[in-house]
Amino acid sequence: LKAALFTTSTAAIMLSSSGALGVAAGVIATNNAAFSDLAVANNWNEITAGGVANGTPAGGPQNNGAFTYGGDHTITADAVDRIITAINVAGTTPVGLNIAQNTVVGSIMTGGNLLPVTITAGKSLTLNGTNAVAANHGFDAPVDNYTGLGNITLGGANAALIIQSATPAKLTLAGNIDG
Repeated sequence: LKAALFTTSTAAIMLSSSGALGVAAGVIATNNAAFSDLAVANNWNEITAGGVANGTPAGGPQNNGAFTYGGDHTITADAVDRIITAINVAGTTPVGLNIAQNTVVGSIMTGGNLLPVTITAGKSLTLNGTNAVAANHGFDAPVDNYTGLGNITLGGANAALIIQSATPAKLTLAGNIDG
């Protein structure tokens, strides 16, 4: 019985921290940062339900997590095949998102300013539009919402922007595509 309780408790903790129990996992950038940053780099913090840093260092965004720009920063997507449910750039003038590894994003939200994106040669940014985030870490992100996506620069041979929307509605991109 003791082993069964431990196993059940461990599973509940694992589900809770993974976001499977309805709590979206997310972090907020407090400096220029990379997806691969560990908590000791102090470039990411855990995020409160109100959408602000709570002062506790965290690692970069994980698969099926979301992240918020906590200032005017550059973020490097350097983790292979990372799936990000949503990015929030509200309240900032983001310097940019550099796609250094293939990355999938569900939505990019804004309060007015746009996120410029540079895609490295041979890498891709996929807008899959199938993920959404509830306001339990500072912002709502409905599916297929890219109102925060700015200019996209294709940075060399085979750099790709891929749109795989699950809905038949049109997507509107606010920025230019260069490259």
